[in-house]
Amino acid sequence: MVDSSDKRNFRRMNVDIRAIYKINGDSEFQEGKVTDLSATGLLLVTNTPISEGDELEVKVKPDKSVVPPLYAKAKVLRVEKSGGSDYQVGCQITEMLS
Repeated sequence: MVDSSDKRNFRRMNVDIRAIYKINGDSEFQEGKVTDLSATGLLLVTNTPISEGDELEVKVKPDKSVVPPLYAKAKVLRVEKSGGSDYQVGCQITEMLS
C-alpha cells in the first residue's frame, strides 16, 4: 500500500501502450490504448462507445520485452467522452487471465 496524496492503495503509472479488448459476448477484439495502469485498474482510450458496467477482456503487450504482457478481465466503472471521437474508459481489473 502506498501513502500518496490521492489516497490510492496502488500507484498509477502513466503509459502509452496499444491494447486490444472485447466486450463480454463479442467475438472480435477491437483496438485501443492504455494510458494509465495500476495493480487494480486501467484507463483505456478507444473510439468505440462502451457502457458503464460492461465486462471487458483486455490484452496489453508492451513493446519492450522486459515488461510482461497483461491479459485480464475488467469491469467498466466510468466512461468519459474526450476530445474528438475518443472515450476514456476507467476499468477495475477483476481477474487475471493466462
